[in-house]
Amino acid sequence: MPSRDDHTTVLIADESELVRKTVSRIVGRLGYHPVTASGGNEAVSLLQSSSFDALLLDIALSGKDGIDVLRFVIENSYAFPVIMISGSGDIDQVVQCLKMGAYDYLTKPVDAHRVQTVLKNAFSESALRRKVRLLTAAVDQSPVAVVIADNRGHIEYANPSFMTFRNALTECRMQENIFDDDAQPENLSVKFRNAIVSGKVWQGDYCNHKRNGEFSWERAIISPVASQGESGSHILAFMQDITESRKNQEALLKSNRRFRELADLLPQPVFETDSKGFITYSNRAGFSTFGYSRKALKQGLHALQFFAPEDKNRLMHAIRMKKNSGPSGTHEFTLFRRDGAGFPALVYTAPITERKGSGGFRGIVIDITELKESERMLRENRKKYLDLFQAIPDAIIAADAESGFLVEWNRQGQLFFGYTPEEFSRLHIGDLYPEPLREEGLAYFRNACTGQAVTLETQIVTRQGIRIDVHISSATFTTEHFRCFVGIFRDITQQKRSERLVKENIRMKNDFISTVSHELRTPLFSILGFTGTLLREQDELERETRMEFISIIHDESKRLSALIEDVLMISKIDSGRVSYKKSELDPSITVSEVCRSLKIRADEKNIDLRLRVCAPMEHIFADQDSLKQVAINIIGNALKFTPPGGVVQVSLFCEAQTMCFSVEDNGPGIPAEEAEKIFEKFFRVERPGEAVDGTGLGLSIVKEIVAAHDGTVEVKSVPNQSTVFMVRLPISMQPCRK
Repeated sequence: MPSRDDHTTVLIADESELVRKTVSRIVGRLGYHPVTASGGNEAVSLLQSSSFDALLLDIALSGKDGIDVLRFVIENSYAFPVIMISGSGDIDQVVQCLKMGAYDYLTKPVDAHRVQTVLKNAFSESALRRKVRLLTAAVDQSPVAVVIADNRGHIEYANPSFMTFRNALTECRMQENIFDDDAQPENLSVKFRNAIVSGKVWQGDYCNHKRNGEFSWERAIISPVASQGESGSHILAFMQDITESRKNQEALLKSNRRFRELADLLPQPVFETDSKGFITYSNRAGFSTFGYSRKALKQGLHALQFFAPEDKNRLMHAIRMKKNSGPSGTHEFTLFRRDGAGFPALVYTAPITERKGSGGFRGIVIDITELKESERMLRENRKKYLDLFQAIPDAIIAADAESGFLVEWNRQGQLFFGYTPEEFSRLHIGDLYPEPLREEGLAYFRNACTGQAVTLETQIVTRQGIRIDVHISSATFTTEHFRCFVGIFRDITQQKRSERLVKENIRMKNDFISTVSHELRTPLFSILGFTGTLLREQDELERETRMEFISIIHDESKRLSALIEDVLMISKIDSGRVSYKKSELDPSITVSEVCRSLKIRADEKNIDLRLRVCAPMEHIFADQDSLKQVAINIIGNALKFTPPGGVVQVSLFCEAQTMCFSVEDNGPGIPAEEAEKIFEKFFRVERPGEAVDGTGLGLSIVKEIVAAHDGTVEVKSVPNQSTVFMVRLPISMQPCRK
């Protein structure tokens, strides 16, 4: 019977609103949950969408009437009781509904006590029917054969499993006497009769032959049943075919015999224990390994006596864990033979589960003395190789040949690339190369893994983003788990720099020879040309022409002398043979003299050469000729590159304890990428379409002279706007280094 709470739902279908409200109040007071419908169609819709425990149904409904709704309930096999509500003149229809399957009926006006009684009885009978259906379904679907017979042996009920199980009964009539069943063994009928007479339950296994000649084992339980106060009026029998179970038992016995036969062939000890830890079985190897006899085994050998004292607690803990978790496991222990000799061993154990409640274990013992010695030697060799691996000065990286992810690296590799071990373990081999060279590095990795590449010169990128030139040598080898690529990364940055310097020096040397040759040839040819003309035509030339020729010869000689002086000066600087005669001097006097001497060149190019000296001007300790050469080179360069109509501003001023000498022009400027190179020997800024005289030595000489006076020189340039050279020399009366 449904519990009287909100979960027991009653559908009330009646056209009268007054009846619906009245019945709903009654149902609600009884502790049930009422739901109402005003017509037959609405009632059917609610039945399709919701679950109900009972239906109070008016016969006279609009749309579908009560009989139609009842027919819908029956056709759709709804299991709840239907109680009809009718007027006094609907008795014929009420009878029709009861014949169709309605549980009961109520007459209008509805009586509350009558409603309570009908609902209570309906729910009780509905619950009983549900239990009967459930029990019937369970017995009918049970794989166990069930049969009920009276005390004379006539079958009154047999489930489908019984009919299938007992081939002899497949064609029998339900009232056939089971005592006359040819399929029963002779003494089984006697047991049936004895069960009826004694009133006791009998159960047991027996062998049977079916009518088709098959041999089978069966298990039966026979119980007397009393009915209507009569003792032993019926018998209830449960029967089950256990042929397969018996076959499995026999197979298990054969398997156990086979296990022991095979175990005796093994060279390792095999054992079994009971729940208390006493050994119940050992193969031949167990007796020979530990030195015990079968007689000693029968007298009692506990498994713990074979283990070292320090291992016993660990063993017991392992056994407890296995009892709880079940899976087999391996543990390394020190075991002792009968003579007291110990040896290391692996003990594989597993719980014995096929013996009910045994709680024992079976296992196998493997002597690993030789394995331990091999492991010791392997560890020593591995340590040697690891020490060697870590001591190699080159960076070594190992990667999985299939995936390319890093798996090993040495100490130098970690320092070289700058990654932590955790970061290394997440890196791919491609991550070691800069983006433009990554595909090249990956192609080399793939080729090296297939033996098609051995070395590569490329660049790697460190964790800090620094690019380093490297030479990579590679090899591949196969371990137990994967194929491995090993790359040895050798830093060739210095080598590459040296190669570049050698190439650059060769280029600069060639450029210098070419430039000097050109610079020497030009004034020399001029001198030879004009002197030759004077020698050949001195009588025909006028005095002014001869003086002009002599002046040109003089200027070209001076130019040739200056060129030779630059070459000699840079040679002295490179060889360390230059010496400076330093003294206290006023730098403004020296710079003023240089500006006066270069004024003629400035006027020839229509350049405004200006000099600004900020007073007071402090003295410096310097070599006057060297200071003059610095001023000539810087101011001369400014005049050389300033276009006609331009301005060259020369300034002298003091700043803290420093004398500052600056030269600013408004010429084409210097490209930013070449600003740091202009102080190198023989370097000249390439200016397409322009031919500018010079050897590229002037600024290099300036830098060496300024450095020898503990000063600095720098340049700031804005292309196509201006260039400023700034020389700073210390103001000091103390001698500077030579």
